[in-house]
Amino acid sequence: MVPRFILLLIIGLLPVAALADSASVSPEQYGINHLMEYLDLWPADISFRSDYTEPDSFRIKLVADLMQSPLQMIDYSATIRSACVKRQPEVVAGLLFDDLRGEYQSSRSRAYLPTADEMQRRYDLYYSNFQMNELLSRAATYLNVVFPKSTQTALAGLTSKQKKFLTNEFKELLVTHEEEELFTLEQSDSAEKTEELWTDSFAVFGVAIDKDPIMAAGIDCLRELLPQIAALRKVVDSLGENADRLLKTGAVVPPPDMISNFLGKQPGWKIGGIGRDYYSGDCRFILDLGGDDVYDLSYDPANPHGVIIIDLGGNDVYRSRTDFTLGSGCLSVGLLLDYGGDDVYQGKSFGLGSGFFGFGLLYDASGNDRYDGDTHVEAAGSFGIGLLIDEAGRDIYNAALNAQGFGFVEGAGVLYDFDGSDSYYAGGRYKDVLRYEDHYMSFSQGFGTGLRPQISGGIGALVDLKGNDQYFSDIFAQGTSYWWSLGMLIDSSGNDSYQSYQYAQGNATHMTLGILVDDYGNDVYYGKGLMQGCGHDYACGIMLDRHGNDTYTAYDLSQGAGSANGAGALIDCGGDDRYFVKNPANTQGYGNPRRDFGSIGLFIDLGGLDQYSGNGHDSLYWRTDSKWGGGMDIELFPPDSSKGQK
Repeated sequence: MVPRFILLLIIGLLPVAALADSASVSPEQYGINHLMEYLDLWPADISFRSDYTEPDSFRIKLVADLMQSPLQMIDYSATIRSACVKRQPEVVAGLLFDDLRGEYQSSRSRAYLPTADEMQRRYDLYYSNFQMNELLSRAATYLNVVFPKSTQTALAGLTSKQKKFLTNEFKELLVTHEEEELFTLEQSDSAEKTEELWTDSFAVFGVAIDKDPIMAAGIDCLRELLPQIAALRKVVDSLGENADRLLKTGAVVPPPDMISNFLGKQPGWKIGGIGRDYYSGDCRFILDLGGDDVYDLSYDPANPHGVIIIDLGGNDVYRSRTDFTLGSGCLSVGLLLDYGGDDVYQGKSFGLGSGFFGFGLLYDASGNDRYDGDTHVEAAGSFGIGLLIDEAGRDIYNAALNAQGFGFVEGAGVLYDFDGSDSYYAGGRYKDVLRYEDHYMSFSQGFGTGLRPQISGGIGALVDLKGNDQYFSDIFAQGTSYWWSLGMLIDSSGNDSYQSYQYAQGNATHMTLGILVDDYGNDVYYGKGLMQGCGHDYACGIMLDRHGNDTYTAYDLSQGAGSANGAGALIDCGGDDRYFVKNPANTQGYGNPRRDFGSIGLFIDLGGLDQYSGNGHDSLYWRTDSKWGGGMDIELFPPDSSKGQK
């Protein structure tokens, strides 16, 4: 394949800078419009209708709308980036609730509203401090009334057998077992058929589930508790080393058989002071005023209930003894709010900000923290919302599968890290046995997926706002999705490193959407194929880097590639960049001619002195030997030649 190069100065498609100066057109939008005009295309040509596949009742309206206008992913990524406000996790939770509206859903259910009698239920007061009792009273209303009643409403259309299906068979659709890599062909085929039967069964009765009441209950709880927590923190700070005074009782100490009638002493409730405390078991409420604490927690999904954990400070260790712990909403609401210290979170699966038919939040306000988990962790949502928000510190995130911003069916999983040079690792445990002997599935770092072909998927996003970050994954990750979903990785600043192997870095595969956006910094992107702006099979993948001197390396079907009627775009808005590919035949602006109307591949560089191996060259336009593919390297804002002259 010999690209057809055309010199920028010859074709005379200027004035470039004048058009880009329009306040209504961003540089990336100008670049898309300009290159597509050169290729005899319109931006509206990148569009996928809902009826390309058999519609299902689980499809999210936002995803369906973006499938019709995939380039609007760029604007939506900006909305997600700015949605999280410091010390206000309920704000982004509310946005995600709105965005999880079904494609044909006309109304949204709210949380259960307690009756006057339920609101007025009062425990005897054990503690004498007003702020503490106010916090405990509000938490009790949610844990005892609002959460269980909201879950009852959400699952009212299911039989007891179907409810058990959710935490057994449906859970198995999300997990992988290491022994599966040793399966014979017959065993693998049998396991696949079993999962297909489970999917078919769920597709029939899953439409009766209304996730909205549980999500709304979690958001309402945050709105009520956060001001109470802020007031209590002020009291604790003012008392300093004497904060344990808050634990003194203002009443006669009750006998053991009466203790559960007192607020804060109910079964499953534990309250600790500023010293080193140890908490264990299946708890419903924990309030710790400070100190270096240890949590060994468990949860029984057969008896679902809400969990609220509030830790006001200290270098804490949180350990899961079972799945569904540590900010896990399993058929209910799970909140873990940590306000200070260098903490360690050692999770199993379905925790660390996991919404599994529920609402799960792990919020960490400060400190250099470490998060370790297995599957469906670190911001993962399935029929609900999973949030992990870390507002400060140099953090380490480590997970095996379906993590770090993972959205499954009717779910949203979003990880926000506000500051610090962080490290993200996903994979390394469950082999991708269908394709490779030495690579592992990740399905993480801003990944959305469904159950092809019956059930559409959700929204997964990883948002990192500051710091020199490192992203490591293997198969399917880093702003990628599969089957009627949306995956996003958004990094606002810092010199970042992105490493993956396949299906990554702004990739979308099979009727779906994926985008990676990096705003500032000198970044390095490395991987093999189907990445760096690649859409395969009626899908659109976008990679957008706005500033910095960047290096891109890929083997094949990458750097602005469309395959099987897909569309892919790589857009770099500025900086002295380097682009390397192994196979120029299907990279740097390539759209293969599959089916009747081909694919679209766009490669756009809008400034800087750039180096290429492959089709591109500095200050050139080109078309590739494909259906609808090409690229351009132009100076959108040429340097002022008068500078330095006398």
